[in-house]
This record gives sequence, C-alpha cells and structure tokens, in this order.
Amino acid sequence: MACETTPAHLRDLTQGEHMLVWGVRAMAFEVGACPLVRRQFERACGMAGFEALNALEVFVRELARRGRRKVTLCVPGSYRLSRDEQLIVAIFAAAQVEDYARLEAHLAWLLADACQPPFPAAACLVAQAFAMNGLILRVPAPPPAPPQAYEEATDVVVPFRRAV
Repeated sequence: MACETTPAHLRDLTQGEHMLVWGVRAMAFEVGACPLVRRQFERACGMAGFEALNALEVFVRELARRGRRKVTLCVPGSYRLSRDEQLIVAIFAAAQVEDYARLEAHLAWLLADACQPPFPAAACLVAQAFAMNGLILRVPAPPPAPPQAYEEATDVVVPFRRAV
C-alpha cells in the first residue's frame, strides 16, 4: 500500500507509524523503560508487544553503536518528523510488506554502511507484530523518475547542413 506523499507531521501518520516513531524516540532519548511506552505496545500488539518493543530497542541501540552517520530525531512530544524518522518508518514498512531489497537499501542509507545482521531481523519482528495486530505501516511512493533524455548513438555522424 503506497501513500501519496511522505508524512512530515505526526498527525499524518497511521497508529502503527505513530507508535513506531514514539518508540524510537523513547529508546533514543533513554525513556524506553517508561511504563507508558510498554503499556501502549502491549495493548496494541498483545503478547507480541513486549517482543516488538525489545526488538525496537535492539534496533535503536545498534543504530547508535554501529551507524556511521548522525541520525536526526525530533524530541519526544514534537509533532514534526525528521527525514531520518521518515526513513525509519519506510524501513519498517518495507519489512512489513516483505520488500527486502527496499529494506536493505533504506538500511544502507540510514547506517551509511552495508546492511548488517541485527537490523533486518529487528525490523521484520516489529513490522510483523504490528501487521498481526492491524497496525499498518505505509510504504512511501517512490519519487517520480526524471524524464528520459534522448540518447543519440555515438557512432553515427550527421553532417551539418547550412540552411540556404
């Protein structure tokens, strides 16, 4: 399921996307152990909520440890979404629809390195726990391709003629 545009505010997100961003921010700002975060994941995902939150914690912790570039997150409570948060949503959405090529490409961009083992597994676990409980993560539509330039054959010589 592709969305028309990439959301830039929390109000534009589905419940699953909002929960994902909220969880990532909570883990990154070290408030992931907050009972409110755990309770929300358990209510939304049932028995899989605890495992999904733990997998999300592994994802965020390893991103901080192994990522080779600075990842920009908005503070918890902010209505804005950073580009990196949008990318994280796209990673988990690709995992949910089992588009592994897109998942690996997005992860490589986020990590500024090759895709590494714990990230796809953690993304897939969280995404499937969300899917089993009706929390849909939308896959962003790819940007439109630039118009194809006319390619001239390089081995053809066209003489220049002057208009008379």
